[in-house]
Amino acid sequence: MGDRPAPAAAPAEPVLAGPAAGQGDPLEVSLRAAGLDVRAVPRLDNPTVEQVRQVVAARRGPMVFTGLTEQWKARSAWDPETLIRTRGEKVVTALVDLPPGGVLFPREQHYYEQSMTFSEFVARMLAATESAPCYLAYARADELFPDTDYDFATVLGTAVPGSDTRVWIGSAGTRSMLHSDLKDNFFCQIWGSKHVVLIPGEDSRAAYPFPDNLVNSRVDLANLDLDKFPRLRETVLYAGKIEPGEVLFMPRGCWHDVRSRTPSISINHWFGPALTFGDYSGLLLRLGPRHWLATARDFVRYGLLGKREKAMFFFTPSSTGKRLYDLLRRGDFSAKNDPSSEEK
Repeated sequence: MGDRPAPAAAPAEPVLAGPAAGQGDPLEVSLRAAGLDVRAVPRLDNPTVEQVRQVVAARRGPMVFTGLTEQWKARSAWDPETLIRTRGEKVVTALVDLPPGGVLFPREQHYYEQSMTFSEFVARMLAATESAPCYLAYARADELFPDTDYDFATVLGTAVPGSDTRVWIGSAGTRSMLHSDLKDNFFCQIWGSKHVVLIPGEDSRAAYPFPDNLVNSRVDLANLDLDKFPRLRETVLYAGKIEPGEVLFMPRGCWHDVRSRTPSISINHWFGPALTFGDYSGLLLRLGPRHWLATARDFVRYGLLGKREKAMFFFTPSSTGKRLYDLLRRGDFSAKNDPSSEEK
């Protein structure tokens, strides 16, 4: 996939956040205390559209932009009080009483799903403790809000085919554990704050993907075991808080661990060409026999035999073996893993 990424070139030099930016976050403190190379996510304040385009096109690493969403209606209309008043009667399906730790769910995801009105969810979100967080996650933005509330075309400079926009609303303590995405990603913080830790896609072996899954990591950064996952010592981790008005660009394949430090409202936008089987095949070869055997097993189990895959991850993707089966049968390695696909 290339060499280790560096901050993308732009007409204005990116400003590297100083040590104080996010350094006090307990996760960053623990990672640095373990001897890992943790650096602040590079930043570019008030960029032009052309500068944003150059960073995206280069895909050399993550970048935080400021000043891109100041005119969005979402910035003033997506606080809890306003949402209760304007969206309170809408029925939503949220994840409730989620586990506070661990990479996998103790039970399948559907056991945590519960329908309620939006006002009921917001009240629950504000009252939830970090030991039992709740999350209205992965919701299609246009099913909750008018598209006039946000405008990614102005952020990107153009509308991009095959894009998908999702909303994430949750209590403190919600987590999207370390994983990678098919497409480039703009993650925008609207209200509250989150903390991210990123690993470059070029260092995917250091993220220790599950044997049956190339896009979810076995690593829980909050309970780190470097004896079990020693390659983390050989990579650069980027970390920092994402505050209201900030937009985090993550190139496709970039591993990210996202945790809410307060009740939080975010919106993200996947766009551009997806990673292909060719991109993933090199990683699969490098990961070794354990992953090859799991891929072959799941090709038979979930492809040829059509058995149901359990949803034990946060929005579980198809296994690598099932994706390979889909490639050979239908010519698409990632249809059910692509959020913009109708098959999702």
